[in-house]
Amino acid sequence: MRLGAFGAMMLSLCLLAGCGNGSKQDIIGKIEKASTVDEVKAKLGKPDKYDVAELPVLGKTETLTYKASDGEVIVTAQNGKVLMKVSGDKK
Repeated sequence: MRLGAFGAMMLSLCLLAGCGNGSKQDIIGKIEKASTVDEVKAKLGKPDKYDVAELPVLGKTETLTYKASDGEVIVTAQNGKVLMKVSGDKK
C-alpha cells in the first residue's frame, strides 16, 4: 500500500514538473505585447532564473529565464524595458 501511495505521489510530481508555463510558443504568446519587466512578471510570475547587472552608461540590464516544456524562454531588458525575447532548446 505504501508503494502505491509513493508511486502516485511521484507521478503527480513528474506531471507538475512538466507543466510549468507550457511550451516556448505558449510563453512567447503570453508576453508578446509585454514591453516592460513588470508586464512580463505579471503574465508569467517569478522567473526560474533572474540575473541583473548595473553597468555605467547603460544602466540596469535584467535577464529573466522561464523554463518551458520544450526548452526555455529568455527575456532581456534594459532599464525595465524589454529588448528581446528568445527561446532555446532543452539542454
